[in-house]
Amino acid sequence: SRGINAEYGGETVKDYISIIQAAKAAFDERVKTFSVWESSQSTLAKKREAKNKATLQGKADRVAQCDEDIRFWEGKVEKCQEDFEVISKNLKEEIRIFEEIWVRDIKESAISYFQKLIDCENQIVGHWKEFLPEAKIIN
Repeated sequence: SRGINAEYGGETVKDYISIIQAAKAAFDERVKTFSVWESSQSTLAKKREAKNKATLQGKADRVAQCDEDIRFWEGKVEKCQEDFEVISKNLKEEIRIFEEIWVRDIKESAISYFQKLIDCENQIVGHWKEFLPEAKIIN
């Protein structure tokens, strides 16, 4: 039984733990990217409001600064959206791979482990059956 545990418990479990940790890190990064994206959208909206206010007040120098700020924040919003979409796409692909390959491997490994465990138990039962006549003599 000890050999079975060492064979099954080693690399397979470590691999799954590292995959789950990597997935958690990727989800955390996705959340962070989404938060930055939302914040950038909010800042862009504020810059547009500031431009409208400056335009209504006739402050040409302020309008020019606002236009520059708006271009910057539009670029930032676009970049954040692209980053979010790339992370989301990669996560979906990793989840698909995990479901198709790793889950199948986990199932096959578990079945193999339990089959070997049953075989060991059957060997133990066989040894006890062989020993039973001798045990009856001792008694």
